[in-house]
Amino acid sequence: MLDCDSARHGAATPLPALNLLLVARDRDWSMAIADAVADLGPARVSTCDARGALARLSAVRPRYSHLLVQPESADGLIEALADVTSAPAGSDTAMLILGGPAGMLPGIGVIPSANRQAIRAALALPQFPHAAEGGAMLPGELREALAGAMIETRYQPIVSVADGTLFAIEALARLNHPTLGTLSPDRFVPQMENAGLAAQLTELMSRQAFADLTGPFLRDLDLRVTINFPLDVLLAPIALERLEEQRAAAGLRAERVIVELTESRPVEDLDTLRVSLEWLRARGYLVAIDDVGPAVPRISPLMDLPFTAIKLDMGLVRRVEEDAEVKAFLIDLVARAHARSIAVVAEGVETVPLWQAMKDMGVDAVQGFLVARPLPVAAVPIWLKAWKDTPRFA
Repeated sequence: MLDCDSARHGAATPLPALNLLLVARDRDWSMAIADAVADLGPARVSTCDARGALARLSAVRPRYSHLLVQPESADGLIEALADVTSAPAGSDTAMLILGGPAGMLPGIGVIPSANRQAIRAALALPQFPHAAEGGAMLPGELREALAGAMIETRYQPIVSVADGTLFAIEALARLNHPTLGTLSPDRFVPQMENAGLAAQLTELMSRQAFADLTGPFLRDLDLRVTINFPLDVLLAPIALERLEEQRAAAGLRAERVIVELTESRPVEDLDTLRVSLEWLRARGYLVAIDDVGPAVPRISPLMDLPFTAIKLDMGLVRRVEEDAEVKAFLIDLVARAHARSIAVVAEGVETVPLWQAMKDMGVDAVQGFLVARPLPVAAVPIWLKAWKDTPRFA
């Protein structure tokens, strides 16, 4: 289990509004924070090392209002901690740096000294913004992002419902814009696809994912990785050949790669799609289709293609506990997939009851904030160790 200690101040509640996670070995900071929160009403302070904090913040339980980090105590993980508390990671935890220089990390606040007045003032402020809002990126900016180092990869775990073992990690793109901040995929991927840059983005994501699988953080874990392919890219033989070249150069087995068709537009030519899928399957790749639901045309013919997994539409998954028609549809869909030996993954699982609902329906694996947020590569092995030590939800 994680090496974390908790102390309560004021009237105890299961989750006080002020629920702090502290990473600091300096006793002066610990004492000053304890004094400061005593003046602010019901509060809880938990103390962890950086690895323990990173593991806790990788998922949504419990919720922390603030992460307080002394840079000297971060053990080289301060950027990873900032990443999992960012808005693109789906976090509502405000990170504050203790004693570091102003502007040390973009969008992250600083408490300059270990005195109760400065701490109280910082905790009383609204959350610090993690990324600026902005409009669409220009085509030139999109090409520049692909040519430079703006595109980064994050990984969201997918785990088995039956026993919690790690099924795969999905590679997700992030764009670090010099003025807009860190952008999640919905804020730039559609623009890249509309600009005809989907193939370049897919190739870049594949290259980064293969480098990470064989790099120092993941190479001993023998993980599968899911890489998103828009339809136009999946139908292009040159894109598939390039994927195979990248995989072979990285020395990875093909069965460690799941090519996931993203449903940005409907499939009209099933025969051509079958050719691409059979090409991949013949070489050992796994293939999945994303966002399957009633809005997807011709579901049955699609599922007759050689897919190895389908992902249930996140919006449907989140409605299953309150909508009997949605539940009936998903139960039928799971049964049809299993009849074809297709695994079923549910996205958007954020609560224990939803996990249990998916298990009861026969879903094979789940993905969502209950399990983990999208993680920087350095956080994946830390999350995995903590996840293995966590009792299952069922």
